[in-house]
Amino acid sequence: MTAETIWWLILIGATMWIILLILLPIARRIKTPTRYSLQRELDLRLTYKRYKEIYRSTQITYPEYKRMQAERAYKKAVSSTKNKRMVR
Repeated sequence: MTAETIWWLILIGATMWIILLILLPIARRIKTPTRYSLQRELDLRLTYKRYKEIYRSTQITYPEYKRMQAERAYKKAVSSTKNKRMVR
C-alpha cells in the first residue's frame, strides 16, 4: 500500500465516523408512527400532572391538554394492561 492509499482510507474512515455521530442522535428520535400514535393515545389517558411529569419539556397548558384529549378521543378502548405508564 502506498502512503496515498493509506491517507484515503483514513479520510474515508473519519468521514464515516462524522456521519455516524451526526445521524445517530437523529435516528434515535425517530419513532414508528403506529407505536408513537398508540403511546400518545395511551398518554392522553393520563392525568395532566402525570403527563407533565413524563413530558417535562412540553409547554402545554391544562385547557390545551383537555382540548387535545377531546380531539383525540378514543375510537376503541385500550386495556390498562397495555398501558405501562398508568399508575394504579
